[in-house]
Amino acid sequence: MKQEAVAANVRVDFTTHRVQTSPLSLGSCISTYADGGSNLIKGPQRDLLRGYLADLGPLVWRIPLYHHDGQVGSSAGGVHGGNEGAQYITAIRGINGTPMIAVGGSTNDNDIRASDAAALVRYFNDGGGKNGGPVDYFIIGNEPDNGFGMSNYIQGGAGNDGFNNIVGAMRSASSRRLYIAGPSLVTWADYKFSSYQEFFSAAAPNVDIIDFHKYGDGERYDNLLRTSQYADAVRWFQGQLPTYFGSRSGSIAIQAGEFNYHPYYNGWNDVFYTSRNLVHTASVIGQLLREGARAYQYADNNGPLGLITDGTGNNGQPSGQFVRLPTYWGLAAWTGGTWFRRYGQWMVEGTTTLPEFEVFATDESKKVLLLNKSATANRVAELELVGAASGVYSVWNFPSGMDPADFTNGPQFKPPVPGAQSQPFSGGRVQVDVPAMSVVVLFID
Repeated sequence: MKQEAVAANVRVDFTTHRVQTSPLSLGSCISTYADGGSNLIKGPQRDLLRGYLADLGPLVWRIPLYHHDGQVGSSAGGVHGGNEGAQYITAIRGINGTPMIAVGGSTNDNDIRASDAAALVRYFNDGGGKNGGPVDYFIIGNEPDNGFGMSNYIQGGAGNDGFNNIVGAMRSASSRRLYIAGPSLVTWADYKFSSYQEFFSAAAPNVDIIDFHKYGDGERYDNLLRTSQYADAVRWFQGQLPTYFGSRSGSIAIQAGEFNYHPYYNGWNDVFYTSRNLVHTASVIGQLLREGARAYQYADNNGPLGLITDGTGNNGQPSGQFVRLPTYWGLAAWTGGTWFRRYGQWMVEGTTTLPEFEVFATDESKKVLLLNKSATANRVAELELVGAASGVYSVWNFPSGMDPADFTNGPQFKPPVPGAQSQPFSGGRVQVDVPAMSVVVLFID
């Protein structure tokens, strides 16, 4: 008796959707809060941290800097000062990164003088580039809706010269083409729509990139099942473009300038330190890239919200150790880093009938990410590959690790594990096991 073929439950079509990615599609943020402590340039662990970040491959690195009273340093709200701007940008270049400066003010994130912003541009861009520059990507301010005031940010006030005045001064300060982002509001949600629209109405001619922040959906476990909200956000912004940007709509980029599982630790060690964060990070990136947006994780070395533990022992971290966290590996699943190849040039169509499961795929080169969001159910993915009838496939596994305290041996803190390599397939069909709460990366050649 002839056995019936098993029906496909995952379908990847390399011929449809075709949304382009770019070298700017993925990134993270340099946390400058650890003044005197371990971050990209400070402390005894800086070489280790730079090495870990370089392992991820080329990324955009968002960093908050200001120029005031002859100093160029951190403008992060908690630590404002120093004169280390050139060192930060040089360090980002040293890990093959692209710097994107969030322009800060003289005393906080948003009290920005146009003259200071212009001086910051000249500091990095004069003569074609110095002090680690040139720098072409800038974000104006940070979360002005969080106490500073949208009117002050847009029109001027409370030490801010107004968005359009600031951007005009910056563009006049350099012969280079600058790409300017705003408004970097705290979140995307319906109660913020009017604030975004107020900003677009006043500033659209001076905006090249719409920047927004979003941190999960406030749910300890169900955040993992709500990552489609990131795609909803991008589609909402895309819907605003014709009204406010007109003929420029096709050239306006959209980026989640900060994303993470939650905006603070909240005692959620079974989230931040387990494979839930691995799967969540990979899912958020997929949701954003599939809609044509950019995804920038927050942040490099900022406790539980970081890519790497900060060695303090705070918030359930291992004291004195610097461990790559699950969100680091969620980012690595896309970048490839030193382990395997990077995401491709085009996001393509991926669908599934499996519950609590996602599939994302790219072409040129062909790469498929399989995400099992279930904490208990292992899945067998029966893939139908349209546009790839035969060839060879290779598999890499990011295994599940659900013990948040096992920083020594927990697989969620470890590099990916190679599975089947260069296995032949035909008929456009491949079968892959995807264990509970894990990510499997599949390459097609």
